[in-house]
Amino acid sequence: MHHHSHHQRTPVHRRGDQDVSVSSHESSTAAPGQSEVAAVDAAEESGRRLSFRKQAFRRTLRAIVVAFWVMVVAFGLIRLAPGDPVVAALGADATPEAIAVLRADLGLNVDVFTQFFQYTTALIRGDLGQSMFSGVSVTTMLSTNLPVTLWLIALTILLTVLLAIPLAMFVALVRWKWLPYAFRSITAVGLALPSFLVALIFLLYFGIRLGVAPISGYDAQFPQNLGYLWLPALVNCVILVPILSRVLYSSLSDTLEEEFVETGIIRGVNSFRFLWLYVLRPSLAPTIVLLSYMMGVMIGSTVILEIIFSLPGIGRELVSAVSMRDYPVVQSIVLVFGVLVVILSLLGDLLATLLDPRVKMS
Repeated sequence: MHHHSHHQRTPVHRRGDQDVSVSSHESSTAAPGQSEVAAVDAAEESGRRLSFRKQAFRRTLRAIVVAFWVMVVAFGLIRLAPGDPVVAALGADATPEAIAVLRADLGLNVDVFTQFFQYTTALIRGDLGQSMFSGVSVTTMLSTNLPVTLWLIALTILLTVLLAIPLAMFVALVRWKWLPYAFRSITAVGLALPSFLVALIFLLYFGIRLGVAPISGYDAQFPQNLGYLWLPALVNCVILVPILSRVLYSSLSDTLEEEFVETGIIRGVNSFRFLWLYVLRPSLAPTIVLLSYMMGVMIGSTVILEIIFSLPGIGRELVSAVSMRDYPVVQSIVLVFGVLVVILSLLGDLLATLLDPRVKMS
């Protein structure tokens, strides 16, 4: 270590004395850095694991902070909505007594800070309040509706990955001149179509013309539910697959131009393992981050799909709650949607960090 600092100081003497103090300060700060580098070199693998852990920790913290703000927004929605929710719920000719009772029930009769405190403590207990109209607890409602939406999201991700990755690999690896142009044109069409239109066309074609998909209804049991979900999931794919396969295609093209890959291809290394390790794996990270972000966006479109396919999901519940001004339900569903988006993007981030070996000590 001493040798190193000495080595750094020698050239500075020639430049003049005023530099020496700076230089010796630099060398004293640089020395720990260098020993660190040596340590990292010695244990890079554990370092990478550590860095992943550190990143995982940092990102999870960030996700928790975002989730907290989502909670604040969900809380604020009711309080900031124009008009008095209680009067809106009970109608214009409600008696003042009835209004006072419902205000107390909703906890709106105390100041905002107390309300927020009550809301937070109730959340921590897992008590999301109850519907103003049916009196059903929101937790019960979610336990029947949320799985439908989660299944739809999971199936969408699965189908998207199964379609987008092979498609992008095919277009990138098969060296037909016309293929990228055709690929771009077809995906452009997919991107331009609004999902409700695709949903209606699919329903008409698969549901009515071919009769291979149920037009409405749902069965919550596991393999049976897929029969009701594959078509709406496919509708999501019409938008997701073009975006993701395009991004993956461009990162695959970049990866394929790198020298180590070219050498591999020239040498005729065509094994699956080579493709996975050197071509697909380094290219996947941006796609996965994008997929998790897009799934957040798609949660919005599942609302439309659940209505078109009449699935008893949380999105359809949200729409009916909003139209009835059922504030506790709206508040909880907004919160759940927000937290879902946060979780999905966190998972995408972590997976991308794991997959891409280039994401080292950052």
